[in-house]
Amino acid sequence: MYLNAYQKYIDELIDEYGALLERQLLAMVNAKFKTTLKNISSYTQQMCTFSDFKKEQCGSDNIFMRGGIEPDFDIIRSFEVMLKFIPNIISHNKSKGNISIRFFVNVNDNNKEICVIPVRQGYEKMISSFVADKFKNERSEVVIFLLDAKEQIKLINADCNCKFSVVTENGAVFFKK
Repeated sequence: MYLNAYQKYIDELIDEYGALLERQLLAMVNAKFKTTLKNISSYTQQMCTFSDFKKEQCGSDNIFMRGGIEPDFDIIRSFEVMLKFIPNIISHNKSKGNISIRFFVNVNDNNKEICVIPVRQGYEKMISSFVADKFKNERSEVVIFLLDAKEQIKLINADCNCKFSVVTENGAVFFKK
């Protein structure tokens, strides 16, 4: 199947992250190609028709993925956090283990690495221990704890450069301790 530049980039994102919301894909396509597309439904529908992609309704949006792949909602929520840093994103990738996504941003001619760590309720102590071992007083890296509920903030003890985020219907919301 012939893919145009937008579709090739969408394919790359799906290869990396497994499944994303069409709205998230649209934001990344617009940022990469410096365009103002209103939607990408015709592009993703063509990919579904002629290749092994599929769409599933998710609230008011569609999840776009390869057939046979189940969406990882921690990745989708983490991606939502990353989108708040457009247009400063330099590079990004899915990570393994407790860190779901790592990305670099350029702020005031300085590159910063940001790690998004989903924290499910009941796992706050384990994640706090992980962060204490991994990021011991690191001030150059930023850790964003992606929480299920704002009340988890008081349960996380981290001695690193960190912020907290909760994904709502309106996107990612950030908090400090």
